Amino acid sequence: MKDTITSHKFYAVWEYKREENDLNEASKNGLQLVKGGCFHSVFRKDNSIRYIYQLDYCPKISDKSRYIECFQDAGWEYVNSTFNGWHYFRRPYVQGLSEEDTKIYTDLDSLYAMENRWCRLLRFLSIFALLMALINIGMLLCRFDATNKHTLIYVLETAAMFIFSATSFMALQNINRMRRGEKAGFVPPFQIVYPLVLFLVIFCMILIFFI
Repeated sequence: MKDTITSHKFYAVWEYKREENDLNEASKNGLQLVKGGCFHSVFRKDNSIRYIYQLDYCPKISDKSRYIECFQDAGWEYVNSTFNGWHYFRRPYVQGLSEEDTKIYTDLDSLYAMENRWCRLLRFLSIFALLMALINIGMLLCRFDATNKHTLIYVLETAAMFIFSATSFMALQNINRMRRGEKAGFVPPFQIVYPLVLFLVIFCMILIFFI
């Protein structure tokens, strides 16, 4: 039996807490993280220990050794980092740990500062996708031709951009709701949105190549 297992689950940036919960549940079931990733993670079977996992987002680190050392001093073991700025940490699970000991950010200001780092990027991408979709709509209205095969490409591209922009906007609004202590709103699961957008983009590329 293999000692390592690869999981191909992927998470949007706003779903990082769900990823933490999934990692904690996997550890409880004897699967310990070896390498976390954006689109796949590697686990090792080990029932002798259980961990609590936390993620941090910090794409620009001037001194990574010092950065890791700060978490280690607080009792967190560094696992690995991804290319887009996510860092995985863990500490041994001990029954009866206080809520403060299970989080790398123990105050709201620090937590919000971390979330704001990826919120700014997500907001930019959402606005950019919306602008590109509106430009496509303008081009379609100016020279719409149902017989032109490239019209379908513009329509599919526009749909992909709108889906991404709308999902990102809903995620940002959800973050603000939760910060105000309100009930979380609906955000389409990224496991559905991402494959759909990716399919539309790839399909457009195929059409461009063959038309």
